Amino acid sequence: MRDIVLALAVPLLICASGVYAACDVWWRRRHPAPDLHSHAGRRVAAERAVADAEAIVADRYAILAEAERDAAPLGGQQ
Repeated sequence: MRDIVLALAVPLLICASGVYAACDVWWRRRHPAPDLHSHAGRRVAAERAVADAEAIVADRYAILAEAERDAAPLGGQQ
C-alpha cells in the first residue's frame, strides 16, 4: 500500500510544483520589480523606503500622543 501512495505522490508533487511555478511567473509579470541598476529604479526604491519610514514614524508619534493624553498629571495635581 505504501508503494502505491509513494507512486501517486510523485506525480502530485510534480504537478503542484508546476502550478506554483506558473502562478509565480504570472505574479512577477503583473508586478515587476524596479530595475535597481537604473537611476529611475533607485529613485523609486528610495521613495518607497522614505514613504515606509514616514508611515512608521507617524504611527509611533500617534501612539506616543495618545499615551501622553491618557497619562495622569504629575505632581499630585488632579
